[in-house]
Amino acid sequence: MRWHGVGWRAGAGVVALGLIAWAAFEIWAAPPVTQPIQFPHKTHAGDLSLPCTTCHERAEKDAVAGRPPTALCLSCHAGGDATPEIKKVQAFEGGGEIPWKRVWRLPPHVYFPHRTHVVAAKVTCQTCHGPMETLDRPPARPLKTLAMDDCIACHEKRTGRAERPAGPVAVVAARALSTDCNACHR
Repeated sequence: MRWHGVGWRAGAGVVALGLIAWAAFEIWAAPPVTQPIQFPHKTHAGDLSLPCTTCHERAEKDAVAGRPPTALCLSCHAGGDATPEIKKVQAFEGGGEIPWKRVWRLPPHVYFPHRTHVVAAKVTCQTCHGPMETLDRPPARPLKTLAMDDCIACHEKRTGRAERPAGPVAVVAARALSTDCNACHR
């Protein structure tokens, strides 16, 4: 009689784990994104060698890198001969913003300040975002998938320690570098 109840519980456990896995996939596995303009990072960041922060100017000042304002695009592409994609940008000249769609998204409980990583730690954008400068059009999905272990490994590498530091903070670029959970998880 005792085994009869165990089989039911095991089956319910498998169903529960399946539902949890499905929910996690639905939450974190974003569908492919199609951008309103097929922006060629290769032309701008590759061929012209513009730094990422030329367009994502908030990355040096803010917690988020932000999307480039349309006015910034139009400062170079206001008139003259235009490709079909540049004509799409010019259509927003009246003050509207290009409705870029988000591709990279961290879980809501993770705090990642771009300014700290870009300015203070001098982490290249490609470290987290991948080789965007090689793309002729925006990616439909993130080029890199990051896990917490990637972040911790980077913090440990920059502290010069192969293993997790005994203390929560090390100093890099005259700033505290933490592997304390509360530094990134809010």
